[in-house]
Amino acid sequence: MSVIFKNKALIIILFLSLVLPLAYSLIYRIPPVVDAQAYDRIAMNIVDGFGFKEDRAQSYQFDTAIIRAGPGYEFFLAGLYAIFGHHYEPVWAAQAFLHALSVLFLFLICRKVFEEQGVMIGLLAAALYGLHPDLIEISAMLMTETLYLFLIILTLWFFTEIFYSNKQLWWFGIIFGMVTGLAILTRPPVVLFAPLIGGVLLYQKKYCSFGWFIFGLVTTLAPWTVRNYLIYHQFILTTLIGSYNLWVGNTLRSVGGQISGGFNPLTAYTSVYGFFDLKSRASQEFFVFVFGYPLVFLKLCFLRFIRFFSLIRPMGFWFYQSGLKQIMFVASSALAGVALFAVGWAGAIAALRAKKLILFMFVLFLFVSPLALLPAVVESRYRFQAYPFLAIFGAYAIVRWCALGVWWKQRDFLVSTAVFIVISVLDIFLNSGVVIEHIKQLLSVGPMSSV
Repeated sequence: MSVIFKNKALIIILFLSLVLPLAYSLIYRIPPVVDAQAYDRIAMNIVDGFGFKEDRAQSYQFDTAIIRAGPGYEFFLAGLYAIFGHHYEPVWAAQAFLHALSVLFLFLICRKVFEEQGVMIGLLAAALYGLHPDLIEISAMLMTETLYLFLIILTLWFFTEIFYSNKQLWWFGIIFGMVTGLAILTRPPVVLFAPLIGGVLLYQKKYCSFGWFIFGLVTTLAPWTVRNYLIYHQFILTTLIGSYNLWVGNTLRSVGGQISGGFNPLTAYTSVYGFFDLKSRASQEFFVFVFGYPLVFLKLCFLRFIRFFSLIRPMGFWFYQSGLKQIMFVASSALAGVALFAVGWAGAIAALRAKKLILFMFVLFLFVSPLALLPAVVESRYRFQAYPFLAIFGAYAIVRWCALGVWWKQRDFLVSTAVFIVISVLDIFLNSGVVIEHIKQLLSVGPMSSV
C-alpha cells in the first residue's frame, strides 16, 4: 500500500477517476429512462417490500422484471435507497467511488502480473480505463455497467492473487467465488469466466482453492436460483435476459441489436401468456430460426461481430445531450474507442507471444467477452466488458513499444489497426443509412436518441 500513497501519478489518476464521474453526474443529473427507469422501479419495490418486481401491481407471471439484467444492480440500488432514501446523488457518488476503485485494482493487477515495468504499465492502464469518456458517462447513469465492471476487475484481482500465491487460504477462495457470483448476478455473460478460472486452479493443482471457489460461487448463486425455481418452476440462474435477447435478436427483422424493425415478438407473446413459459418458448423460437434460416442467422452473427469490433460506434447519442456538447463527447468517445481497441488488441497479440500462462488467461477472458453476445444482440455499451482487458493490454503494448521505438511501425499495431479499419468500413457500408442519420442528428440542434 505504501507504493500507492507514494506514487503521485497514481493519486492524480485516482482523484480524477473519482471526481470526473461525480462532477459529470452532478452537472447533467441524468434522469433514469428505459432500462435505468426499470432498475429504479425494481429497487424501490424491493425497499417497499413488494419484491423483485417492476410493476408492484402485476403478478410475477406478467411482471417484466425477470427480463431485466440483474438482480445484483437492483439490490445495489435498493441498499442505497434503504439508507439514503430515494435520491440519485448517493448512487452517483457510490458509482464514482466504484469507478475509482476499479482503477486502483487495475493498477494492482498490472503491478503483480508484469515483472518488468509493472508500475508504469499499471499507471497507463489506470489512465486508459479511468479517464475513458464512456466509463465516466455511464457512471452518471443508473445502469449496471459501473458495478458490473468493478466486480469483473475485482474477480480478476482475486484470480491474479491466487494464481501467484502458494497458500490456499479457505476464506480467500470463498470470497473469490462470492465476488465472481456477484458479477454473474449483475450481468450473466461473466459466467463464461468461471470454467476458465476453475480450469487454471485445477491445472495448478490448487484443489483446495478450487473447492472453496466453487463453494463461494454456488453459495452466492443458489439463493436466487432457488427463489426463481419456486416462483417460475424452472432453472433460471439470474434472469431471463438471455432468453429475451436470443429471441428478439434472431428474427427476420433483426439487424444485430435489440431493434427488430419496430416489432418485438416477445412482447406480443408475454402480453398474453406471461413469463412462466418464456424460457422454453424463446429456446424453441431460437432453434426454429437457426435451423429454418441458417444463412440469415450466420448473417446476423456477422453483423453482431461487426457491431462489437467497429470503431464507428461511439457512445454519446443519449437523450440528455444535444448541440456542441454532444459533438464534443461523441468525438472524445470515438477517439478513446479507437485508441483502446487498436492498442489493446495489438497488446493482446503481443501478450500471446510472451508465453506466460497468466497473460494467456487474460487474453482468453478478453476473447470470451463477445462470445455470449454474438448469438444474441450487441449494443455499444455491451462492449464495456472488454475494456479492463483492453486497458491492460494497451498499456502493455505502449510500454513495450516505447522500449522498441517507432511504435507506428510495430507489426501488431499495424495488423490490429488494419483489421479494425476494414471492419469499420464494412460497418459504414452495411449501415450507411443509420450513419448518415446520426451525422444529421449530430449537426442538428435538437436532442438525439440513444444508439
